[in-house]
Amino acid sequence: MPDTNLPSLVYYDFPTSPFCAKVRSVLMYQRAEFTTVNALAPRRWLALRRHGTGKVPALEIDGRMVVDSTDICHALDALFPQRPVIPPDPRERALCHAIEEWCDESLYFIGLRHVWLDPANTKMVRRRFAPGPVGWLAWRGYRRLICTQVRGQGTGRKSDAHIEADLRRHLDAAEALLDSRDFLLSDRPWLCDFALFGQLRFIGFAAAGAAALALRPALSAYSGRVRQACGLPVATTHTHGGPSGTADGSNRGAR
Repeated sequence: MPDTNLPSLVYYDFPTSPFCAKVRSVLMYQRAEFTTVNALAPRRWLALRRHGTGKVPALEIDGRMVVDSTDICHALDALFPQRPVIPPDPRERALCHAIEEWCDESLYFIGLRHVWLDPANTKMVRRRFAPGPVGWLAWRGYRRLICTQVRGQGTGRKSDAHIEADLRRHLDAAEALLDSRDFLLSDRPWLCDFALFGQLRFIGFAAAGAAALALRPALSAYSGRVRQACGLPVATTHTHGGPSGTADGSNRGAR
């Protein structure tokens, strides 16, 4: 019989988003039972708008909507204390927060620029994100919005060579943080690991990002360990268009 004490979880997902991948990984790591819905379906998007946001990820917990990937993961940490994602030690908790913020607010814009604004990825982005004539119009509008965001953040004002150097430094830092560990802070994954995993996966959707990750077997092996901890098939390589394997379980209604 199902456990009636467990909360009802409805997850508003967009499979290619690094922030959705971050939350989805946490849900699967915690062995949570959840229903996944396509946030791009018109009635689902309208439901998000009624709750004050049009963005994903979003998680409905017993009818209460929680948005922002970090807030969602903290809410899940409280719901599933048997498989926590926030370290109990204050110093580790602070480091986890700092690394998560680095992934979400710095590494993300490198991936965003590579995936959405590099002409080499136009066909891939349209195929994955915006199929069909309606998708084409949405893609053009969203691309303009992303261009404005990336330029305002600063990455969009840099040369290609400068951005490639930034990506190398970011990946160097990720490898140095691991330093032969299985995960960033200990022998088990914390929230910062799910954040980094989501961003590495996103970067791998771009031709330049996939090429950079192909030279980093330690990061590919690390991503495999995170996937394994979540009960996902282990992808061994990064290729243009994204890592091999499924979209991190997004086709599963619940786990």
